Amino acid sequence: MTRKLIMILLPLVIYAFQQAPVIGEPWKAPKEADALVDPLAKDPKAVAKGKKIFESLCWPCHGMSGKGDGPTASALTVQPADLGSKVVQAQSNGALYWKLTNGRGEMASYEQVISREQRWAAVHYIRTLGPTTPK
Repeated sequence: MTRKLIMILLPLVIYAFQQAPVIGEPWKAPKEADALVDPLAKDPKAVAKGKKIFESLCWPCHGMSGKGDGPTASALTVQPADLGSKVVQAQSNGALYWKLTNGRGEMASYEQVISREQRWAAVHYIRTLGPTTPK
């Protein structure tokens, strides 16, 4: 019985460790993510749609202002990203969409949780969390 349990659980544990981020290692989307076409690029309602998604799913870890200081952040092994940081804001929309879709470690994959359009909308909202440039 114990041997069977080990044979079942061992591959799951190995897989979990392979998926877990290495602390301090930057999370990079694959190059092909930069080429993803943003279907909401011209949708004036994309930010408002994305804000609803963020306020329902993302804020517990990332905080309401996206600084990575949500109420559950301190319980995580890897601190959530400050979504307004230069590092995050320098990434392409495709890279951010890829990360929302695939997840890594404690950052869940949202591919089966929210629609493709909702994930793109969340990216548009994330863009509003960065520093504003004077016009």
